Amino acid sequence: MQRTWIVALLGCLLMAGSVAGYWQFMKHTEFQVETMDTVKPVRMLHSGEVIEASMLRKAVIPVAAHHPEAVTDVHALIGQTVLVPIADHEELVLWKLSDRRLVPREGERYFSFKTDAAANVGNMVRKGDRVDVWVEFDNPKLIKTASGATWSVGAVKVIEQLPVTGVKTPEGPEVTDATAVEAVVQSNRQQLQNARSKPNGKPELNTYLMNDDVYEAYVLGSIAGRIKLALPDLTKPGSDSGTVTALFRELKAADAFTQTKGQIQVEGELDQSQVSGNENTGTSSNTKEVQPTS
Repeated sequence: MQRTWIVALLGCLLMAGSVAGYWQFMKHTEFQVETMDTVKPVRMLHSGEVIEASMLRKAVIPVAAHHPEAVTDVHALIGQTVLVPIADHEELVLWKLSDRRLVPREGERYFSFKTDAAANVGNMVRKGDRVDVWVEFDNPKLIKTASGATWSVGAVKVIEQLPVTGVKTPEGPEVTDATAVEAVVQSNRQQLQNARSKPNGKPELNTYLMNDDVYEAYVLGSIAGRIKLALPDLTKPGSDSGTVTALFRELKAADAFTQTKGQIQVEGELDQSQVSGNENTGTSSNTKEVQPTS
């Protein structure tokens, strides 16, 4: 009788061990199928920061929680610039990052200029951005084109895709965004706008990467009027260097930035995407408005 009980007990133990082992095996298989490795920050990453290896950690998440645009390769993230804040529990998605360089190439140098919140698109410009530079004239300039049309121009675009390498507050720290925004139901553009609406300070000094031509365009523009920056769509790739516009070259050749009165004659036609003003050919029906684009 005792032997029977021992055999029965051993049988029960073997069955229990088999069930437990099978359960553990199934849990492990389920874990492997439904989870994946990804990369997350060790802390909140602020806009304008350049990612280093020490800022990243590996994490295991459910496959269903993985963002399709998230980067899972640590090496691909190192050196990227953060466009909007990324919380420590978020994956690093492509549209929140940029591989734009922040150091000069041959022929380029750092230049800094005074600024304010209005010039910086309502304090939405950050380190790592690429901005278009517009000049607003105190009084409209009359510009006559080769076709004979006369324009009353209030603002012109003089530089495109100018790299911003720093936006400093009066106290010295970099202007960044105060909080991360995570709203997957919103578009990338809407999330970017929401994140940029919470700066940690007011801008006083912008630093740019400029070659001689770009520097000249910026300085002549600041002499002729007020500098205003425009932010293109930051969720799309942009140029790696700033360039002066063809319109600036036309107006510079006609002394438009130093001439204070009279009519200015240019040899070509005005690019409507780079001017804000009225074209007046003599009748009111031919007058049309052209607004700045960014």
